[in-house]
Amino acid sequence: MGADAAPPPGSAWVHWQSFLRKGPTAIDSEAGDLRPLLAIGDLRPLLAILEENQRLFNAMVEAFDGLIYICSKDYRIEYLNDRMIQHLGFDATGDLCFKAFGRRTVCPWCINHRIIRGGETVAWEVISPVNRRWYQVVNAPVRHVDGTVSKYGLMMDIHDRRQNEEELRKHRDHLEEMVRARTAELTHANVQLRLEIEERIQIEKTLRESQKRYRSLFEGSRDAIIISNGNGCILDANDAATALTGLSKPDLIHKRIQDLDNSIDLKTYQEYFNRIQAGESFDSETTLRLKNGLVICAEFSSSKITFAGIPCIHTTARDITSRKQSEEALRQSEAKYRDLVQNANSLIIRFNTQGRITFFNEYAQQFFGYEEEEILGRSLLETILPTIRSNGRSIQAEIDDFYVNPEKFTIRELENKRRNGERVWVAWTNRPIFNDEGKTVEFLWVGVDLTERHKTRRQIRTLTHELLKAQETERYRISRDLHDHIAQDLSSLKIRLQTLFGSHPPESEEFRRQLNGTIEILQRSISEVRNLAYDLRPPGLDQLGLVRTLFLYCEDFAQTNDLKIDFIAAGLDDLTLDQDFQINIYRLIQEALHNVKKHAEAKGVTIRLVASSPNLMLRIIDDGKGFDVTNWREKSYKEKRMGLQSMVERVSLLNGAIDIRSRLNKGAGIFITIPIKEYYRDREEAHSDH
Repeated sequence: MGADAAPPPGSAWVHWQSFLRKGPTAIDSEAGDLRPLLAIGDLRPLLAILEENQRLFNAMVEAFDGLIYICSKDYRIEYLNDRMIQHLGFDATGDLCFKAFGRRTVCPWCINHRIIRGGETVAWEVISPVNRRWYQVVNAPVRHVDGTVSKYGLMMDIHDRRQNEEELRKHRDHLEEMVRARTAELTHANVQLRLEIEERIQIEKTLRESQKRYRSLFEGSRDAIIISNGNGCILDANDAATALTGLSKPDLIHKRIQDLDNSIDLKTYQEYFNRIQAGESFDSETTLRLKNGLVICAEFSSSKITFAGIPCIHTTARDITSRKQSEEALRQSEAKYRDLVQNANSLIIRFNTQGRITFFNEYAQQFFGYEEEEILGRSLLETILPTIRSNGRSIQAEIDDFYVNPEKFTIRELENKRRNGERVWVAWTNRPIFNDEGKTVEFLWVGVDLTERHKTRRQIRTLTHELLKAQETERYRISRDLHDHIAQDLSSLKIRLQTLFGSHPPESEEFRRQLNGTIEILQRSISEVRNLAYDLRPPGLDQLGLVRTLFLYCEDFAQTNDLKIDFIAAGLDDLTLDQDFQINIYRLIQEALHNVKKHAEAKGVTIRLVASSPNLMLRIIDDGKGFDVTNWREKSYKEKRMGLQSMVERVSLLNGAIDIRSRLNKGAGIFITIPIKEYYRDREEAHSDH
C-alpha cells in the first residue's frame, strides 16, 4: 500500500498505527485495551516489529500488479488500492461496491455471503464490464480485531495471458492438424506405393495374358486386320483379311498395300505412314476389287503399332457394302419422306422436351410466317403459342401438364399466333417420339387450321345467345300477358260469379253444386296461369335479385313436389351480374330440378351456388336412383330428352365447364364452373358496338 493510500477502516493495522502514533501509554477505544500487554513489559520492540511489518505489507500492496479492494458485509468499500482507483476512474472508498461498478442493485453473482459467512476463498476468471478485459479474481475473508469479517478481493489482469493461451491453443491445434495431415499423406503414399508395386506385378501378368488375348482376338476378329511397315509391305494378316481380299495368307503377306488399292502409290503411303507414326489416326472408306473381279466398299481404321520392334501400321478393314446400300436406300427414303412432309397441306412440327422446335415444314412456315432458319431452336411459347390467350388465361400450366402427361393431349385445339401477331386456331394431333431406351425425346405435332371453323363457332354461339335472349324476351312478354290479362280476366270472372250468386243464391242444390265446381275450375285455371307465367319469367328476378328468387323458387318447388331442397348461396352479395347471366343460372337450376322430379325419384336435393373469383360454381346433387353417365347423351337423343343436353349447351354459351357424375342407386351430381370475367369479356366482344 502506498504512502497516500488510506488503510481500510476497522482493520487490524488501523489499531496498531493509532497505538504507535499516540504512544504506548495511550489506551483508547481505537487501539483497544492494551493494559494487559503493557503490564507484561516494554512493547516498543513489538511495536517496532509491527510497524516494520506494516511497511513491508504496504510495499507488497504497492508492488502488486493487480487490483485490490476490501468490502464489508453491507457492501461498503473499505479499501481500494491505487490501481483499483485508476481502473474505476474515481476513489469509491465508502461507496457501495455494486454502485462503484455501475450497477443499481447487488450483482446477481455476488458471493459476499459465501466469503463472510462461510469463510471460503473463491477464485475465478471473468471479463470486466468496465474495459472488457479478462481478470483473475480471488476473494478471501479478512477478520478484524473486533471480530468482524470483510471480503478481501484481488483482481489480476490476465487478458494478455488468455489471448496468448488462445493463440497457443490455435497454433497447437494447427500443428496437430498438420501432423495428422502429414501422417495421413505418408500413410496414403505408403499405401499407394504398395498398390503400385502390386499393380506393376499385375500389369506384367496382364501384359502376358494380353499378348495371348491379342493374338486370339487378332485371329478370331471378324474384321480384317493387316499390319504393314513403312514401305507398305504386309507383315501379318488374319483370316478375315484373307476372306476380304480373296487371297490366301501366304499370298497376302508377300504383297504391298499398293497392290490391294491401286489409288495409293508408295509416296502417298509413306506420307500417310509418317502422319500415323506422329500420332494421328485415320478412318476412311475405299473401294477394293477382289481377285474374282467383285468390287466392294470397305471401311478402314489405321493406327500405329510396334511389330517385332518395327514401327508399323495396324489397319482394320470391314466390308460395308451392305451398309452403304442400306444408307443409300435410307437417303432415298428420307428424301421421299421429306418431299411428302414438306408438300403436305398440314402443319407439321417437331420439338424436344424443352419445347425447342427441331422441325418446321414448309406449310407451317407459310402459315405462321417464319423461315426455317429463324424458327428452328426457338421455343414454342416464344413463337407460335401465346403465353396469354385472348380470354386472359395463361397457357403455361397447360403446357407444363402436357410435358408430364402427353397422353392426355392426343388431340387438342389450341389458340396460336402468327409472326404478325394474328391469332389463329389449330387442331393439333400429338405423338411422342421415343429413343431406344423408351424415353421420350421429341414430340410430333400435326395440325389443321380451324380458324374459320372457330369463327363460325363464335358466330353460332353469339347467334344462340341472341336466340336465347330473344326467347327470354318473348317469355317475359307472354308471362306478362298471362299475368296481366288472362289471369286478371279469370280473377274478375271468378269475383263476378261470386258476387252475382252471392246476392241471389240459387235455390236448387244441383245448381249450387255446379256453381261451386265452376268457381273451383276458375281458381285452378288462375293458379295454372300464374304458375305458367312464373315459370316463363320469374317476376322476383328483377325485384328481389338472383339469390332470393332462387331461394323462393326452391322453397315453392319443394312444397309442391314433396321434395327436400337444401339451397345455399355465398359470395354473390357484392357481385353484379347482368340479367342474361342471372336468367341463365336460374334456368340451369330450374332444368336440373325438373329433371330430378321427372327421372331421379329422389327425396332430397342439395344446391350450392358460390362465387369465388374469377369463377361462379354451381353444384346440384340428388339422392335419387342415378343413371349411366357413359351413354346418357345417346339415350337422350333417342328418347328426345334434351334436359341435360340443354344444360350443357347453356353452360357452353357461358364459356363454362360442366361435369355430370352418377352411379346407379347412388344419386347424381352436376358440377358447373363458369368464369365470370371471361363471360363479361365475351359479351363485350359479341356486342355489335365492340
